[in-house]
Amino acid sequence: MLVPKEIVKNGKKAFQVEYPPYEGKRKREVFSGKSGEKDAKAACDKYEKEVKRAGEWWARLEPAERRAIELVCTEIKDAGETITQVWEERKKAKTEQAAQSSKTPMPYEDVVTEWKRRKLNSGKSAKYVYHAGQDLMKFAAGQERRPIHEFPVKQLDTWLHAQTIQKPGKDFGKPWGLSTKRTWMSLFHGLWEVAVTLDWASVNIVDKLEPIDKPSRIKKIYPNETTRNLMAAALENKKTQDGLLPLVLGFFGCMRPEEITSEKPKEKKLPRERWFDWHNINLETGQIDVSVDVAKTGDERVITLQPCAIEWLKLARKLECPLPPKNEFKVKRVICELIGLDEWFRDSLRKNCATHLRAVYKNDYDVIRDLGNSVRELLKSYADLKTPEAVSLEHWMITPAMVEEYRKSRDWKKVLREAGEKADAKRKAEIKAKLEAEGATAAFEATPAPSANETATSGH
Repeated sequence: MLVPKEIVKNGKKAFQVEYPPYEGKRKREVFSGKSGEKDAKAACDKYEKEVKRAGEWWARLEPAERRAIELVCTEIKDAGETITQVWEERKKAKTEQAAQSSKTPMPYEDVVTEWKRRKLNSGKSAKYVYHAGQDLMKFAAGQERRPIHEFPVKQLDTWLHAQTIQKPGKDFGKPWGLSTKRTWMSLFHGLWEVAVTLDWASVNIVDKLEPIDKPSRIKKIYPNETTRNLMAAALENKKTQDGLLPLVLGFFGCMRPEEITSEKPKEKKLPRERWFDWHNINLETGQIDVSVDVAKTGDERVITLQPCAIEWLKLARKLECPLPPKNEFKVKRVICELIGLDEWFRDSLRKNCATHLRAVYKNDYDVIRDLGNSVRELLKSYADLKTPEAVSLEHWMITPAMVEEYRKSRDWKKVLREAGEKADAKRKAEIKAKLEAEGATAAFEATPAPSANETATSGH
């Protein structure tokens, strides 16, 4: 039986209640003042009653039930949680499940179909809707007919964090970056929004994911030396010349890659004469017509060409460079390998052109007439680079004559040689790693690797 013990605390009489130890720890309570003894005895009586009540409840349980309770409580404690927390979360989950189950069951793939229909009706391109729909279905692979309201937040969160980069390159196999995750979360949010709107789900589970702030994009342009090397590489042989026009129209004409390749009219299946072609380039007036069929929405414009751009376009016309370009990505890869360029900046050529046009026009409003963009975007993306005027003016001196002269120099030969050695070393390392995995190191040592220059010229 628990009884209070008389003690002295701070020079005064008090009463201490010492409870039985629990998990190696002993709890003590001290009661002082005129009612100290009375309060201590009351605390003892309360404890004895609680023990008796709990003991009677515990005694009525079957041995298996007691053991189950002990195991569950131990696991909850080991997880750093309390029984109260677990119970509150369970009640919340049950409430949400009940709300969800009251919705009209709609298979996930049917919601995707409705989402696609709505996007097409809102003016999104068929190509975008098709590929976005394919992406949405990747999440529900194997569960396409599962009602959308049954997918838990944790499943989507786990799936997003498990995805890796699948495009070939140095980042292959790495986890998705924040920007990619943010884009996919936006895509899923739109899908669940359709389900909530049509009463197929009660909540948008994406709202329960940890939000991701928009990552700041690093602003970069190529130095003039790299621009010169790219133009020189494009003139190296007949194969690389197929990639000359995209470089010219980007570096010196401020055109978007998708405008040069006529992506928009192709998607809309417009007739060939409405694609971007040589008939849109007037070398006599020095202008390029980027029509409404070709341009990004609201960015149709007439570009005024600088003398340097006209010289390059005349050369491209003489070389019969095709529009739209042929084998664009393959040719670009060959050109980059020729000069040892590892990083291709996003929309890089156009960024160079816009940056350096500011030194020519000295008026941002005139720049955007060629660029096809807002002044706000121009200042944010290009003015912040604070490129010296002398550097920008040098850009417009990279003419065909200057590049041809450069291609005769030792500096150009050195660029080709070092890039070739770099490519050979990379290729050799890849082959060696593959053969070592197959236990064929000896065979590798006798296998010479082709040089970058041999690869580039093998099409002749």
